[in-house]
Amino acid sequence: MVQYKGLPVWCAPALRRRALVAAALVGLVGGLPVPPPACAAGDALEGALRRLQADDILVADAAVEELVAIGAPAVDALLPLLADPRRDVRAGAVRALGLLGDARAAAPIRTGLEASLGQDRPDTMEDRYLRILRIQALGRLRDADSLPLLRRVAESGDDFERAHAGIALFLSGADPGYDLARECLGASEMAIRNLVTEGLAESDDSRVATLVLPLTQDDSWVVRDTAFRTLRRFRGDAPVAEAFARGRQDPSWYVRETVAEIDRGARP
Repeated sequence: MVQYKGLPVWCAPALRRRALVAAALVGLVGGLPVPPPACAAGDALEGALRRLQADDILVADAAVEELVAIGAPAVDALLPLLADPRRDVRAGAVRALGLLGDARAAAPIRTGLEASLGQDRPDTMEDRYLRILRIQALGRLRDADSLPLLRRVAESGDDFERAHAGIALFLSGADPGYDLARECLGASEMAIRNLVTEGLAESDDSRVATLVLPLTQDDSWVVRDTAFRTLRRFRGDAPVAEAFARGRQDPSWYVRETVAEIDRGARP
């Protein structure tokens, strides 16, 4: 998990996906999914919303994933929480709505980002934290009306904000997403290289392989590990397959284990 101003900033929980909630909400009869009773679904939603507002940040973080697993029924309940006075509740709502991908969330999240960029007072840690989450969400929502705001961040934001804007623009298929992502992948700061490598995993654009392939030989084992995870869907490309062959001999045990895990997953 990358830290920014002491707080997590890129929240793609590749290692923390919880199948438990999805399994609880879907029954199997003859191998076919059967919708749960309405009361069970309602109870699950109510419980997840309650946990999203918990003081324990780990409980609240897990609730985001529960809400994403619940899907469309969670959207209406999450939208009002974008205006909640509690920072962590607003943050959880932004994250969940971005991951859910419902277009109704774009306008209020866009409004929040615009207000944050337009304020006169100096930024606080809270401002920067929520701004980054909104940038992430708008990228995941592929919201065309947000492109001018994202380009504004790309031009004037700090290094971390620019990196997130590059990811969001790339996910939206808009300029200068590719060029900015490539620039950030060459940054001297490991945290920026890693967060962009991780963020690009959310795109199925074939150019991701070109961008991320050099990172399989990064000086940092953390970045190399993230690069292999991002490239797993491109293993059919000859240059990526060659990188995986090298990865099996990587000096880092963690990287070798990641490559082995991906190899096992690719077998029938």
